[in-house]
Amino acid sequence: MISLQNLSLRAGTKLLLDGANLAIHPGQKIGLIGQNGAGKTTLFRAILGQVSVDGGQLAVPADWIIGHVEQEVEQLDRAVLQYVSFGDQLYAAARDALAQAEADNNQMALVAAYDQLDKLQAYAVENQARLLLYGLGFTEAQFTQPIRQFSGGWQVRLKLARALMQRADLLLLDEPTNHLDIEAVAWLKQWLRGFVGAILVISHDRDFLDQVVQGIAHIDQQKIQFYSGNFAAFERQRNERLMQQQSLHDKQKQQMQHLKTFISRFKAKASKAKQAQSRVKALERMEMVAAVQASNPFHFTFAEPKAQPDPMLQIEKLQFAYGEVPIIRHADLTLRAGDRIGLVGVNGSGKTTLLKLLVGDLLPQSGKVKMARGLKVGYFAQHQLDSLRAEWSPLQHLLALEEAPSDQQARDFLGGFGFSNEQCLATIAPFSGGEKARLALAILVFQQPNLVILDEPTNHLDMETRDALEMALQDYSGALLLVSHDKHLLASIADQYWWVHQGQVELFYGDLDEYLSEQLKRVKQQSDAQKQTDHAGAKSQNKKQQRVENAQQRKQLEQLLKTDQQRSQKLEKTLVQLQTQLQNLHGQMEDPSLYETQNKEILAQCLRQEAQCQQQLEAIEMEWLEVEERMQQKRDAFMQSLEA
Repeated sequence: MISLQNLSLRAGTKLLLDGANLAIHPGQKIGLIGQNGAGKTTLFRAILGQVSVDGGQLAVPADWIIGHVEQEVEQLDRAVLQYVSFGDQLYAAARDALAQAEADNNQMALVAAYDQLDKLQAYAVENQARLLLYGLGFTEAQFTQPIRQFSGGWQVRLKLARALMQRADLLLLDEPTNHLDIEAVAWLKQWLRGFVGAILVISHDRDFLDQVVQGIAHIDQQKIQFYSGNFAAFERQRNERLMQQQSLHDKQKQQMQHLKTFISRFKAKASKAKQAQSRVKALERMEMVAAVQASNPFHFTFAEPKAQPDPMLQIEKLQFAYGEVPIIRHADLTLRAGDRIGLVGVNGSGKTTLLKLLVGDLLPQSGKVKMARGLKVGYFAQHQLDSLRAEWSPLQHLLALEEAPSDQQARDFLGGFGFSNEQCLATIAPFSGGEKARLALAILVFQQPNLVILDEPTNHLDMETRDALEMALQDYSGALLLVSHDKHLLASIADQYWWVHQGQVELFYGDLDEYLSEQLKRVKQQSDAQKQTDHAGAKSQNKKQQRVENAQQRKQLEQLLKTDQQRSQKLEKTLVQLQTQLQNLHGQMEDPSLYETQNKEILAQCLRQEAQCQQQLEAIEMEWLEVEERMQQKRDAFMQSLEA
């Protein structure tokens, strides 16, 4: 295991960790969280040996392979599939040895290289790389293209895919969901759940953490506090601890006040002097328990829109293309007052293009966007931070708006977004991405729009700001159009979805889970189709004979999987029952009366049932995943036996 004992770590002169402890065991999946600047990325660099520790011990097993995402893409002329496949370093070394042996015409080296590839099950490496690329949104036609042809965002995906190919004992992932669409994030969660090594992942995406990790390492006040369970379990445990801390603090304040009163009343009396003196000593010895501070420093609300025209927007026969490539074709949609719409579709499908057409940043080639009189749009673009003036302060940005506030009003308003008086007056050039994103949100909120359009607003936001944004959007009474890879935010805000795909924009009839399930099926079908194509290409037989063989093979495979298939179906039914039970409990717990004193026992019972249900759900999900993995292994082994 990797062990951190009394670890101290600095970034320059700033102390990040002081006496921190953590253990990472083989196969353990841990989410690393904490405020921006707490030291998460620096800890990664320390584990990789890129920075030295200032105190304590960081023990990494000598034989552990530590996988991570590369900073830069080298060899930009290399084809996509080869670049990702060579993320498996053992495979890459064997392929390089094979190429060298062929160039040297060295038969012994050639045999050794083929023997090594056979040991590594090299036949499966490219299939695994293909599956990774499919899941992250690449098409078969792109596999042979050189890396340099792809944009920066797509190169980030390639670096992630290459990292996931590593045969790592520990995989370090720093915000892996950034630059992914929600479809790719859903697929990535599945992949990481099946990863056999340990994972330490930095993420501000609570749904991602809920689905992937079994432990949370929280950096707070230069220490690391470990919580078992996913992010939801962490929130429950931490809130309970904070409530206990607050209760102890309140009790201690009462006790201290009692001691102080006694001392002040009786220390002058000779008969009570000795007792008063003992209480002075007791007061001195009493350990102070810090009051629990509000865990979230950010709190803001959208003002009530002055008008809400209905409909707000009408899209009629909208068409747009980049050159000869059509992006939007004959789109007809209506956005009404109060609509809360999630815009979904894989990266490159045209979501951002559609938003730019709606706000007038792009002009349609045909069709039109009809805006209602009185419509006021607040637009947060995907690259909104680029529109800020680096030499200006947050205060200057706000005072430059139409209907600008007074100096004091602007400062008070910015305070709700976490900007101190000093920060209000400082130029934003050295601000972090999160601070600039908060400023961009503040500018949007101040303008009191009746339609808010957000394109990936959470890319630079930490957990606290995401929570504040979510709460503000839930209370917002205007219309909303949201693009986000953060499933938790999207599911909690949107109540209907527009699906952008193949040039079409249409209403998706279903919730977000149903949409993502369909997309995952598409990836699986794509991968299965490729496997079938590869298998068919390896054989050339009479069609009739092939049909007979296929039928026999299907029967053999069905018989081989029969027991597991039955178990999988039974587990799926149990999962549905448990999920329904959990939903019912959550619905019951939303009743405010449940938290009244007379219902204390009922609340305790609900909490116990919720914990039991969650525990059963996690256990059943784990067993279901094991059964599915076992079936896949049997399928792969069966296919290999056919090819042999």
